[in-house]
Amino acid sequence: MIKKTMLAGLALVLNTGAVLADENWTAGGFDMPESAVFDTERNRIILSTIIGNPGAADGQGSLVLLSPEGDVIDANWAVGLDAPKGMAILGDVLLVADLTRLHEIDLATGKIRRSLAMPEAVFLNDVTSDGEVAFVSDLMTDSLWRYADGALTLWFSDPQLAHPNGVFLDEGRLLVGSWGAGLRDDFTTETQGSLLSVSLDTKEISVVAPNIGNIDGITRIDDAIIVSDWVTGGLLEIGRDGVAQQVAQFAPGLADISSDGSTLYLPMMLDGSLISRDYP
Repeated sequence: MIKKTMLAGLALVLNTGAVLADENWTAGGFDMPESAVFDTERNRIILSTIIGNPGAADGQGSLVLLSPEGDVIDANWAVGLDAPKGMAILGDVLLVADLTRLHEIDLATGKIRRSLAMPEAVFLNDVTSDGEVAFVSDLMTDSLWRYADGALTLWFSDPQLAHPNGVFLDEGRLLVGSWGAGLRDDFTTETQGSLLSVSLDTKEISVVAPNIGNIDGITRIDDAIIVSDWVTGGLLEIGRDGVAQQVAQFAPGLADISSDGSTLYLPMMLDGSLISRDYP
């Protein structure tokens, strides 16, 4: 993600939506936490921490294990990563996007099984899986990668993706959160990003919700699609009509959100914390 930013207003129609409950807990003291994923089988949360520069291949990044109550189980469960960002569970491995590599992390041990290097990639960002295949976004090349049977291949590139960040497999389609066109040096954009849908069959792009912000994370709870805006810290619910409803406001740096089906996990990248809140 980004190290500095300017606040931008939300250029969207805000209806009265669901209001989040008070937070369950906040765990702090992390260095640039970017993504959280709930490991249902092992009843734990895995948090990626960049530790330093989000674009540096410095070997400083790590993954942290937390309990569902927000207690740190292992602060150094997986180490030696560069700038780990999005994650997804596929079978007995955790897939982690890390700049130009996709790591396969053994869920039992936290050890790196393999690191798939992609010379064409620049800034691998988020990962989503349906349990059979996975997709990975590359923010800087307007590209999406597909992981299947242990291989990572370039699946789709199109400037209409406008710096794809968050990805989420949903009801037979791939939801893509665009960061926005006209990327500036400080990672703000000339135009706000949209929530897009890419057909898994034809790769046709359609707009789900236009111009709603600099989208980072995407998740679903029941019928609600929920996205985060990194720049403003807004948490938005997207209706089937494409209207965005702001349901909560956080500080800038609200990164790659996730859920366990009823609870949201909200990494606050600049604040160095992870927030748990029930939804709605």
